[in-house]
Amino acid sequence: MATKKSKFDTVAEQIKSLVNKDGRYIELSSLLNEVKKNPEKNPFGSIDLLAELAERILVLKKYGNIKEALDDAEEIYSTVIPLGEKTDNYEFLKAVFLKIFEKDSIYAFDIFSAPLYVSFSDKLLYISVMNSLMYIHNVQENIEQITEYAVEVRQYFTDEQAFGASVINAAEKLSLAPDKSEVIKDLVSLAERAAGIYDVSEELLSAADINTRKAEMLLETAEKKLAASEKHSAVYKALAESCEQTLKSILVSETQSIRSEASAAILDVKRAYEEMLASEQKRLDFDKDKLLRDILDSADKKIRELRMISESIKESTSADLYRINTEANKAVERAAAMLQSDEIKNIIKELDQTDGLVEKIIHVEQICRNFDEDTASVKTVPVAVPAASMPVSPEVNEVYSTPPDMTVNFFFNESIPFTERFEELNRKKEKDINEKGALYHDRFNDVITAVIENSNPYLIGPSGCGKTFLVEQIASLLGVEFIDIGYINEEYDIIGFQTASGGYNYPAFYRAYKYGGIVFCDEFDNSNSRAAVKLNSFMSGGRNASYCFPNGERVMRHPNFRIIAAGNTAGSGADRNYSTREKIEESVQQRFTAMYVSYDNRLEKQILSAYPQWFDFAVQFRSATDKWSRTNDCSAPGIFTTRDAATIRKYLDHRSFDEAAIIDYEFIETKDTEYLLYLVKQMEEYYSEERESSAIFELFRKRVSEIAENGGIR
Repeated sequence: MATKKSKFDTVAEQIKSLVNKDGRYIELSSLLNEVKKNPEKNPFGSIDLLAELAERILVLKKYGNIKEALDDAEEIYSTVIPLGEKTDNYEFLKAVFLKIFEKDSIYAFDIFSAPLYVSFSDKLLYISVMNSLMYIHNVQENIEQITEYAVEVRQYFTDEQAFGASVINAAEKLSLAPDKSEVIKDLVSLAERAAGIYDVSEELLSAADINTRKAEMLLETAEKKLAASEKHSAVYKALAESCEQTLKSILVSETQSIRSEASAAILDVKRAYEEMLASEQKRLDFDKDKLLRDILDSADKKIRELRMISESIKESTSADLYRINTEANKAVERAAAMLQSDEIKNIIKELDQTDGLVEKIIHVEQICRNFDEDTASVKTVPVAVPAASMPVSPEVNEVYSTPPDMTVNFFFNESIPFTERFEELNRKKEKDINEKGALYHDRFNDVITAVIENSNPYLIGPSGCGKTFLVEQIASLLGVEFIDIGYINEEYDIIGFQTASGGYNYPAFYRAYKYGGIVFCDEFDNSNSRAAVKLNSFMSGGRNASYCFPNGERVMRHPNFRIIAAGNTAGSGADRNYSTREKIEESVQQRFTAMYVSYDNRLEKQILSAYPQWFDFAVQFRSATDKWSRTNDCSAPGIFTTRDAATIRKYLDHRSFDEAAIIDYEFIETKDTEYLLYLVKQMEEYYSEERESSAIFELFRKRVSEIAENGGIR
């Protein structure tokens, strides 16, 4: 049985393989080989620590000069672990040392300072403070001044957290200051005063004594003035009480007088109103009779005009019908004459012979073109054609000819207060949850509110996060039809089109607009932007909104018609993960209400309720991909979706794929090796302790390691 290689040997072989490609690794490879032969020459004590350090040096951004990185590491080691393995808290300090050399960390940003490190008693706080400094402008150029400040003020802080906060504050101020020495001087002075240290001279004490005596004199004067003001206040109070009594008596008298005058005025107004009402009633009766006579006269005139127009149309139609009948009879006679031609008859008899068939057909066509009905010697047979034989339009589909019921859905009825409608909605939702165990997305209430308010929500979220299911739940809860029309490729996806036979192709969108329903435009950002602009005509929620479809029918917008769209991008065009998406036209975007819908762990938890270890692993996997997204400022590839959770549940229920196959097909395939290694690294901290899903993670880590060792070959 083969002996498992140590981590040191694995790293040494990896670096050795890089030497042939890049000579910069010779120094590091030589050190590892020398330490392997003679461990006492290891400047870092433990070979495990050296292996970990070598791995970090390989991935650091600053590895142009490996020799310089090793020298720096040895110097930092002597600062962090001065007594080597005999140093107190060696294991903890070893972790701190390795933390300094992580990718995108303290050493990579070139901000390690031994005096600054020594200033901190709490080394974890040191790491936290330095991670904060990395995001401050010009921190590399100012690290010496930051160190100078920290060393000078350390004596004034007993609280380690307060000291760390003061270092961050100093770094921020130094990043913007032209005169850094002046800033350090001011900050040190503030720290001294905060610690109760003041530089007070005899002159200041004397001035303070003089000011104190002046304040006592002012206080004595103020007390005398206060006593005098109290006397004046008593006089004013008595005067005010006297004025109040006088005003009350005047007010009572005036009120009685005004009430008397108001009663008389009310009687006068009432009499004038009754007189005006009687006069207006007489005038309205006269105007009503006159208006009725005018309407009857106008109606009689219009009827006479319509009768004349009707007679004219009747005469014109009769003439057209006679002409059409005559032309039809001529056409029939001409066809009958051609069919009785001896030449045509002979050709028809020979049609069963394949030789020369094409030439014969061409010959028939030529005969038809040259046929002259005036010179034909064959006797024609008259055929009767009905006088009313005219082209008939295709019949209208009975489903779409039915008048719509324009009753407003309870939840869309704005005559009912919104709070009452929403309370009823919540009651239905709670019943669905209690009786059927339904689970609703955490953005459900926001989205359904936008639907009720006719705000045309546009749901933005990654693939497989449950947008379509959310809209189906909304339609079900509101009691309206759910119509998924997908993305819009052409205008006829919305408005339909006239067929070649004269009929009309009714789109699903037409049905929703006329009879009510929720139209769901999925993957809207994948639509043809020119065709999608057509939606603007339908997103008006006015009471009298309507649209004239290509069949000539003007359809009133149904009060229960709503539009919901969904996409993977915000409408600004393609990105790294959704490369075919188009930019949504600005006028369309303005008519939508953008609402972000991300993954809801509760949904996946319910789906994988029978397999909690898989849910736990999926949550950590997604957390790692989220961190990659934040680090790289773009969406992570191969994220774990709600759809993936349902797929895994099916595999496990059916026992169709084992755990290794699920790891491969749902978490590893299509992802590059570097990305997989990053995910493993991020998840290792969580799995440093025994977890319910530790076995699944070990399977995942083992598979990623195999791929990495094979050079990325699956």
